[in-house]
Amino acid sequence: MIYNIRKRITAELMATFGYSQKRFEKHIKAVTAYVVNEEEREELAAKIREQEEDFNLWFIQQERARVLTFCQDISVHMRAANTIWPDYWSEYEERRLQWDKAMECCNMLQDELQYIAEALPADKNKYTGIVLEIEHLFNTIKSLRQSDNRFKKHLKGPKRKAAGDS
Repeated sequence: MIYNIRKRITAELMATFGYSQKRFEKHIKAVTAYVVNEEEREELAAKIREQEEDFNLWFIQQERARVLTFCQDISVHMRAANTIWPDYWSEYEERRLQWDKAMECCNMLQDELQYIAEALPADKNKYTGIVLEIEHLFNTIKSLRQSDNRFKKHLKGPKRKAAGDS
């Protein structure tokens, strides 16, 4: 499941997050619509184009790295959790922590994609399917984590006290 999400996101990364020149020009037209003089409007549009294109290219480069890292981290934490077959409480807690980190990365990835969709002149609908897949993955991880309760009755060693326990 995570690999399918990574493939879809990689495709979007390669396609520069669905960046649309048409939407970009529509945005510029809306921003400059208040300028009555045609020559001034074109000068303003040229300045906005230059500034926003520089920003968008920088932004896309930064977000590519960030989004890719979140995708990789989900995989890493899921694999780490799956490699721990707990016999002791400390192993159980480490496995649970890895599931928690994978879920955390899912949330961070969703937040980042939401921000990208709002910050760039892009088709937000392209992200909907990916976000729904991430949400499904989050719920799957949550279920896996919950199913780990089956280990509790067989665990050895001392159970650590949780913060706030007396």
